[in-house]
Amino acid sequence: MAFTADNLEQIIRQVGEPIARALGVDILEVQCTGRPANLLVRLTLDKKGGVGIEDCEQFHQSLRRTWEVLHPEQSAYRFEISSPGLDRPLRDQKDYQRVVGERLRVTLKNSMKKQSVVLGQLITVTEMGIHLMDDQSKNPQEVAVAWDDIAKARLEITF
Repeated sequence: MAFTADNLEQIIRQVGEPIARALGVDILEVQCTGRPANLLVRLTLDKKGGVGIEDCEQFHQSLRRTWEVLHPEQSAYRFEISSPGLDRPLRDQKDYQRVVGERLRVTLKNSMKKQSVVLGQLITVTEMGIHLMDDQSKNPQEVAVAWDDIAKARLEITF
């Protein structure tokens, strides 16, 4: 089977998804760089509570073995597996679901309110948006933020 730039990431995702499910992780991103003879495939994994080095190693070994069986002619591919990092941006509803209960920094688009950034604990995720317990004021209050009002959001890391 000949791979093209258009279908390679999809094929790798199809091979990796069952492995990810079995290991209790999610594939967030697949990136392919380099020439076909020396291709680097980067996969980013996540799970509730975060991905550790053992998760990445286990996924890498399983993916490598499975890939070599299914596509021996493409065994020169190099696979790099990583976590998204502590402060990665939240992109879709699934990302938000994964961090319910965590503290977020949400930057609002064209805010008509006094603040353009909301800091608070993520309470719920709905089809309409998210609900945070805004803890920036003396009297914390629940704030609803529609998906369309979110410019960017990420975990607020505290040490």
